[in-house]
Amino acid sequence: MTEAQARQLGKLIARARERKGWSFRQLAGESGFGPAWILKLERGDYTSPPPERLARLAEMLDIDPERMNRITRGHVAAGLPAVRTYFRAKFDLSESDIGQIEDLLTELREEHGGDSARH
Repeated sequence: MTEAQARQLGKLIARARERKGWSFRQLAGESGFGPAWILKLERGDYTSPPPERLARLAEMLDIDPERMNRITRGHVAAGLPAVRTYFRAKFDLSESDIGQIEDLLTELREEHGGDSARH
């Protein structure tokens, strides 16, 4: 991600944090990320922040992850786990169930012109 994108992302996160009425220290405490890291992220100092951290902040701050992904030109999505890994970790699903989800996602992506599911 470029420095300009990092600054734009930082502004987005700061505005969302402020809408929640949280200080950067409060966000740090809630997220488990250090306050210095949050402050530097909001200033746009990081051009390669860990995508899983960005996804966590998006969830906490009610930011559409796709918006973050557009700003970072795919950085958030690139760091997210594959479908199989996500569903295995998040839900108690069988390998067969996960396979069905992957097949459905592949069909939807093909129908809508997107890439096939990452495995």
